[in-house]
Amino acid sequence: MRSVRTVVRTLIAGFLALAGPLLAAPAVTAHAQQSYRTDAASSHQLTVSIDAVSPSFATANSTITVSGTLTNHTGSPLQGVQVQLLTSYADFIARSQMDSYAASGNSPVFPQPAGSAYTVPGTVHSGSTVRWSASFTAAAAGYGQFGVYPLEAQALSAGGTSLAADRTFLPYWPGNGSADSLNVAWVWPLIDQPQSSPCPRTLATDSLAASLSSTGRLGTLLAAGARWARKDHLTWALDPALLSDADVMTQAYLIGGNALCKGGTSVRASASAAQWLAALRGETAGEPMFVTPYADADVAALAHSGLDSDLRTAYHVGESVANQMLSRSFGINGQSTGDGGAPAVAWPAGGVADASVLTSLAANGGVSAVVLNSGEVPAANTPYDDSRALALTTTGIGSSMRVLLSDSGLTSVLGSASASSPAAAQFDAEQGFLAQTAMIAAEGPFAKRSVVITPPRRWDPSAAEALKLLSLTASAPWLHPVALSSLAAAAGQVKARTSLPGSRVTPGELGGAYIATVTSVDTSLALYADLLFQPAATLLRRLDAAAAVTESTAWRGPNSAGGTLALKKLAQYLHDRELDVRILTGTKLLLAGASGPAPVSVQNAGLLPVEVRVEAVPDSDQLSIDNPHPVITVQAGKTGTVRMTMHSSAIGTTQVKLQLLTKDGSALTWFGASQSLSVESTRYGRTLLVIIGAALGVLVLTSVARWVRRAPHEDKADGRSGGAG
Repeated sequence: MRSVRTVVRTLIAGFLALAGPLLAAPAVTAHAQQSYRTDAASSHQLTVSIDAVSPSFATANSTITVSGTLTNHTGSPLQGVQVQLLTSYADFIARSQMDSYAASGNSPVFPQPAGSAYTVPGTVHSGSTVRWSASFTAAAAGYGQFGVYPLEAQALSAGGTSLAADRTFLPYWPGNGSADSLNVAWVWPLIDQPQSSPCPRTLATDSLAASLSSTGRLGTLLAAGARWARKDHLTWALDPALLSDADVMTQAYLIGGNALCKGGTSVRASASAAQWLAALRGETAGEPMFVTPYADADVAALAHSGLDSDLRTAYHVGESVANQMLSRSFGINGQSTGDGGAPAVAWPAGGVADASVLTSLAANGGVSAVVLNSGEVPAANTPYDDSRALALTTTGIGSSMRVLLSDSGLTSVLGSASASSPAAAQFDAEQGFLAQTAMIAAEGPFAKRSVVITPPRRWDPSAAEALKLLSLTASAPWLHPVALSSLAAAAGQVKARTSLPGSRVTPGELGGAYIATVTSVDTSLALYADLLFQPAATLLRRLDAAAAVTESTAWRGPNSAGGTLALKKLAQYLHDRELDVRILTGTKLLLAGASGPAPVSVQNAGLLPVEVRVEAVPDSDQLSIDNPHPVITVQAGKTGTVRMTMHSSAIGTTQVKLQLLTKDGSALTWFGASQSLSVESTRYGRTLLVIIGAALGVLVLTSVARWVRRAPHEDKADGRSGGAG
């Protein structure tokens, strides 16, 4: 039977949960602590930091050892400095209290000294850092029930004056039956800046080389995730562009270069890339996984700009790459995502989406489950149930969309430290994660609760931090790891809610001016693809992949220059190849009669065969053309000729516009794809024939007349000759 204290605590916590948006401070515990330390350092004071607590959570018989560093920024040496630990027998009753305590020390729980103070030996010289360690027992602290308790380290002068303080949290677990387990589902991201280029075996930069190494960001995420994947039931979130880029690196490749695919820097094959791909194939085989659209295309920006076809293409290219390279099925239109028939999952950047985005994901990506930030769909009236993690809504095409709500506070905590952060900041993230999950469970200790955990998209933890977080998920007694698919199944059973706004610009999504340029390049790419004669599927996929790269979420915010560069290179690549195809003919054609041939040459200076139509349109109905839209195939590096016959019904000059079209009838728009031809009809040809005929007739008649006149004279002459003989 629960104690009166627990009942009262639950009622108060329920009120705070319902009023949370009004009362809560920003849920960035670790970041707040780190800011406090930074402020102290910049003001030339003594600073104290906590970077370890052992064990990470207390039990009834625990002796808790806290350790950290003390740094003298005062400019003077200090002696007799002590570090005193403080805690309280009263626990927090809401996460908002924890946030306030971490940020400013304000707390209703009034921490008191715990255990003996640690005296720093000798002198702490200015600019130096020393380590300290102090302990106390859970029994002496008076911890009573499951919850999260304050823990503070206070640096004191030799005279007992407080010089500095640092704060963290300590979860306390009395034993089995203290609370129902909190279902925890991890999304483990393998996403990076895409490097694909329209040029074969070419990457934009070589930044992946270090990241794919065993000590790099992606190497760390893969190794840590693989070690704990089964125990923690991780669900991998993979950008297929990462597969393509790593695969390029397994052989000699080029970096950079121009739009003509020349001038790149040659790089030897990367052993790290080959090892990373092999480990990915082996370690994640059969594990839950979903793929983003290729290059993690910005689904919000594409949906809001009406570029549904681009999103569909990005999904098709991504699934094709993932299917081929991982030898598993990542289907579209509701097919299996490789997770035992689980629904296809999407994870919009920033965890933010509106109804139009969900409709586009369903229609163009076959998506039936989406991971969004907590708060995107308001919770039900009950303070503690799965409505804070699970929801169901209906898309604009009538399909059901299961919504999995990731805890925003946990995302902020995880993103507060990186591999380059000091040990204290990484500890803050680890302890903050543990305390936040304990507080979620303790707020409603006997309510059915679930939490979805999504680290930042391009998360960069140290190996120790990643392993610690995953080990805590498996070892903390109030946590129960589950697969994301199990929560998606549960979301399908809840009552549908339609609370998402119809259309709302996502903070940070690719802007209108940028998307306008993307649209222009899309048009150019479609023309070029339609121009090619029987292009290889690999070429078309490479071009579609390069287009998806320009639409990546990687180019949001401060990284926009990378997207602009990718966009310019693709645009120039297409422009240079399109200019290879042009009309070659004179500007004037003379018809010697009413009709005549009109040869038109088409040059293809490119490396691939093309198929075009040549359209001839006169500006007057006095000129007609036989076969005005002939189709011609021109081989690479060759010139082809089409022959038309023109008929003029009047003497004079007619302008004819020659225009190259794709085989499907789209007009080519670049310089040289159209030309004006002046056709002049004189009708001199027929007149000359009459004159020549008449002249020949006169000549014949004249010749006959002469022969007739000469014949009698010749006969008389012959007679006279004979008489004499």
